[in-house]
Amino acid sequence: MRENLIVIRARFIRSMKNYFRYPLNFILSLFNPIIWLAPYYFMGKAFEQGGEVLGFASYTGNSDYMGFMIVGYIVTSYFSTALWSTGFTLKNEMMQGTLESNWSTPANRMAMILGSVSFQFCATTFEMILTLIICHFLFNFTVGGNILLILAFFIPGIIALVGLGIAVSSAVLLAKEANAVIDLSSSIFQGLSGGFFPVKILPNVFLFISLLLPLTYLNDGMRAIMIGQTPIISLKSEFVLIIISMFVFYLGGRYIFMRVERLCRDKGLLSWH
Repeated sequence: MRENLIVIRARFIRSMKNYFRYPLNFILSLFNPIIWLAPYYFMGKAFEQGGEVLGFASYTGNSDYMGFMIVGYIVTSYFSTALWSTGFTLKNEMMQGTLESNWSTPANRMAMILGSVSFQFCATTFEMILTLIICHFLFNFTVGGNILLILAFFIPGIIALVGLGIAVSSAVLLAKEANAVIDLSSSIFQGLSGGFFPVKILPNVFLFISLLLPLTYLNDGMRAIMIGQTPIISLKSEFVLIIISMFVFYLGGRYIFMRVERLCRDKGLLSWH
């Protein structure tokens, strides 16, 4: 256990140094909410009638269109961090030529990945706090709901997403390419989980798939708590599903990754990168 914590700490510090070496990372985090959310804001204004977006409200329970988009943006940002930080941890080592040498050490593979991922989540949390402040002044958005209830939904959901990211990163080992694998995975999951639209509008086949994804319930539950929109199922049921997903996706992701990593070592695939 102590050895794993040392590895996690070392990888955390390395990722932190890389992040702060480029000050534009911080500057970009100030403009990202404006760049991504302003088009949705003006689109929502175009469909308003007397300050209400009636068609939207029929699917969500109220017409807080901008709140819906902001919560979706925050959850999607964490989801993207889960995928990109795990996948690019491996891809960067491939490009630097350190993957084989680092992974020839007795250090725990999961500790290596989680050390890098943990800092990226800290950075994303800082950026999302800035996002909430900016959105409060630009779009009059205010976080509602019980903060403990928000965290009770959010933390298990993030653990489930990390497990999903770990599983996706195993495909990076096989494909030797992070961008294509992560772009495809990210687009599919975001397109089915209702990050920027109500999942109720999906055709039945896609809605069924959407209801199998923890990201769907994380988006929906956070919106129900933070902005009072009507959840697709009861919050209690969503919470139970998120807890189950936390164990299934995290443990499943670890299992898939370790099997693929062992396959790559047995066949000498790591030396091909």
